[in-house]
Amino acid sequence: MEQLTENSSSRVQIAIIGALLLVAVGLLGVWLYLRPVDTNVDRISVLDAPIDGFDYQPDASAAELLKLADVTLDDLSSRFPDVPQTFNVIANRDFLVSDTGAAKSNWTKAVELEPSNTEALFGLANVAFEDTRYEDAIGICETIDRLAPNNPKVPLLLADALLHAGKADEAALVLEQHLATEQGSVQAIELLGNAHLQTKSYEKAAQCFQRAIDFAPKSKDAHYGLAQAFARLGDRDNAKRFMERFKNIAKEIGDEHAEEAKAFEDRNYAAHVAAQVYVDSANIFRAQGDIATACNYILRAHRLQPDVEPWLTELQRMFFSNGQLDEAADVGEHLVGLAPQDLERRLNLASLYADLGRADDAIENYEAAIELAPDDPRCQQAKQIINQLNAS
Repeated sequence: MEQLTENSSSRVQIAIIGALLLVAVGLLGVWLYLRPVDTNVDRISVLDAPIDGFDYQPDASAAELLKLADVTLDDLSSRFPDVPQTFNVIANRDFLVSDTGAAKSNWTKAVELEPSNTEALFGLANVAFEDTRYEDAIGICETIDRLAPNNPKVPLLLADALLHAGKADEAALVLEQHLATEQGSVQAIELLGNAHLQTKSYEKAAQCFQRAIDFAPKSKDAHYGLAQAFARLGDRDNAKRFMERFKNIAKEIGDEHAEEAKAFEDRNYAAHVAAQVYVDSANIFRAQGDIATACNYILRAHRLQPDVEPWLTELQRMFFSNGQLDEAADVGEHLVGLAPQDLERRLNLASLYADLGRADDAIENYEAAIELAPDDPRCQQAKQIINQLNAS
C-alpha cells in the first residue's frame, strides 16, 4: 500500500512537472510571438536600395548623364510651368554647361514672374560679369544686397566686379566687412589681396596672400599674388621663390587635367550637373508639398555624387518630417560615418534609434556623444535617457 502511495505520488509530481513544462513552453511561445522584433536585421539602407523610377547605370557616359538632367527638366517644366524656381533650375543647368545665353533667358523669365527673386538676380549678375558688363553686375549685386543682405555669395561677386571696374577701394571695404564674419573665406582673402595690389598697398597685399596660403597651401592664385606683392616691394628673392611655387602648382594642376584623364573628368562633371538638377528640382517638389518626390530626387543626386553632406542633411530632415524614421536613421548612420566626432549627428542618430525602439543602438550613440562632450548639457540629459532605456 505504501509502495502504491509512493508510486502515485511520483506520478503526480511527474504530471505537475510536465504541466509546468508545458506552461513554460507555452509562455515562451507567447513571449516569442509578442516580443519586439528587430525589423532592421535584413533591411537594406535607403541609400543603397533601388530608387523608384531611376534608370541609371554606374558606367553611364557623360552624354547619358546629361540626358538624365534633360528628362528631369522637361518633366519639371510640364508640371510647374509658371513657377519662377523652374526657370532658375533650368538656368542653373544652362550656366553649368556654359550656355550663358540660355541661362540669361531663363533667369530673365524667373525675374519677370517674380521681380524680387534673388536667385535669378544673382544668376543675371554672374552672366553680366562673364560678359564683362561689370557696372551691370555691380548694380544687380547691390539690388540683391538690399533684398537679402545676408547672402554670403553676393559680396564676393560684388567685390570682384568692383575690382574689374577699377574700384579697388570700394572692393576692399566690401571684402573687409565680409571677412568680419567669414574669416576663413580664401576667395575673399585673395580678392582683398588683389585690391591692395591695385591700390599699391603692397605690404597689406603680401599679408593677405600669405594668410590665404595658410588656409589653402595649394592655392595657385595666392602664390602668384604673393610673388607679385614681393616683386613690387623689391624683394626679388621671395618674389622668385613664390613664382617658382606658383609654376609648380600650376604644372601639378595641368598634369591632373592631362588628356588621358579628360574623359573621366568630363563624366564626373556631367554627373555633377545631373545631380545638381535633381537637388534643385527636389527643392521645388518640397515647396509644393511633395516630400516623397523630393526625397526620391535627392537620393538620385546622392547616387550620382555621393556624400555631399548638405544634401544628406536635408534628406534626413525630410524623411523625419514625413514620418519615415527608418529612412532618417539610415541617412543618420551614413552622416555619422562621414564625421564620427560630430556631436550633433551622434545625438540626432541616438534620438532616432530611441524613437524606433532600438534601445541598444540608441545607448551606443548616446554614450559616444557623452564621450565626445561630457560637459555638454545635452549629454547630461543623454545620461538620463540611457538610464530610462536601461530600465525599460
